[in-house]
Amino acid sequence: MADTINVRDLLEEDVQLLERWVERLRAKARREKQRSAEPEKREEPIFAVWPLGVKGKLTREEIYDYL
Repeated sequence: MADTINVRDLLEEDVQLLERWVERLRAKARREKQRSAEPEKREEPIFAVWPLGVKGKLTREEIYDYL
């Protein structure tokens, strides 16, 4: 892979933009490498809670409003 990029005839601000972009790509690669080295952490799913609660038992017909 090439270690240099020809930036001849580019404006100085464009060269600086390229340098910042390359640094971001390097940081992203470091984060991905670090993330792949860490063991996967499985988080428990968060389920929604109905705040009103239920009084009594509901039948399937009541839940799904069967005719």
